[in-house]
Amino acid sequence: MSEAMRVLQVTAIPITAVRFVEPLVQSLQGAGYDVELATGPGRGLETLESSDVPVRRVPISRNMLSWRNLHALGALRALIHGGRYDVVHVHTPAAAALARAAARGASSRVFYTMHGSLWGAGVPARLSALFTIMERRLGRHTDRVFTVNPDDAKDCVERAGIPEERVTVLPAGGAGVDPDFFLTEEAAERTRRVVRSELGIADRARIVAYVGRTAAAKGMATLARTFAGIAESRDDSHLIIVGGALEGERDAYTQERFLAAVGTEAASRVSWLGFKDDVARYMAAADIVALPSIREGFGMSLAEAAAVGRPAVATETRGARAVVDPEVTGLLVPVNDYRALAAALQRLLDDPDLAKRMGSAARDRASNRFTRDAVIGSYLDAYESIRNEVVEISDR
Repeated sequence: MSEAMRVLQVTAIPITAVRFVEPLVQSLQGAGYDVELATGPGRGLETLESSDVPVRRVPISRNMLSWRNLHALGALRALIHGGRYDVVHVHTPAAAALARAAARGASSRVFYTMHGSLWGAGVPARLSALFTIMERRLGRHTDRVFTVNPDDAKDCVERAGIPEERVTVLPAGGAGVDPDFFLTEEAAERTRRVVRSELGIADRARIVAYVGRTAAAKGMATLARTFAGIAESRDDSHLIIVGGALEGERDAYTQERFLAAVGTEAASRVSWLGFKDDVARYMAAADIVALPSIREGFGMSLAEAAAVGRPAVATETRGARAVVDPEVTGLLVPVNDYRALAAALQRLLDDPDLAKRMGSAARDRASNRFTRDAVIGSYLDAYESIRNEVVEISDR
């Protein structure tokens, strides 16, 4: 081929691109693709624009009903039809819907990473039905769908009518676990002591960590109620929260609301740390990582915890089932059941040896299944099949 294949990655917010799309972009560039990125405003934009990937600003809102998305649709249509991209790869619900609609009539192949669906438990029936209608229509114009759990892949075929051969299940979310998360047992123990000292938490304390967006759909209310009960029964318990609300978060859960729900006494044992770049350090400082989501596409924080060697306690969402091996690498409990969540956490807090065994098993599982190379390999296989088709056509 005389020219590199042109690829446009599209996401609604920059932080998603930083965490889930940049590793793919770097791999595609290394394989000889010409890659650009289109994203909306928000945290992480400066990081993207300081890289060597051309960034196109598009006024995408995560709220599908926002008037901004009318402008975003027009901007995406002009960009995609004018850019003559070989592949347009879309991520996140709003960006995926807008970009796929904008790409209609263009010569580009369309790839879609479904980082999470509106199917399954915890989704109102009407919303799920609307999502099905949207995916049935847009799926006709999507050449490849990547899902982050097997349940979504099945529903893409059965509900959205997408041919099975066009659906690929990624082994570890949209990007796989960052190599920096893979800590040996010795390294994790050293980090544990250092971070606890930095936070002023006693070495004997039993710590639960939550890592992720602080949104209602992540089960923050359940987590608050659960920790209030644990703190009352255990004076050595502590909770670390790493994360915050993203721009345009529809159901943001604030620190003030959380601490008020926990109660004054227990609130003194909550460390609300906000967003951190070195998340692995704080997971290593904990004994358990909890993810009480109402719905979850892929439990990336659970996979990251596994790489650090920490067991997980999570709700039985599609994403958590794709990560946690119950009774081996962690425990799964019903959604919105704070009593079950508390009992599972108490079980591991009361039995450090069990928690350690599960953490070791989780580390082994992560090293075999949740690596970044495994995810990037799945992506590159799909891209290479397109490049090979282009080569064949150009050689005729």
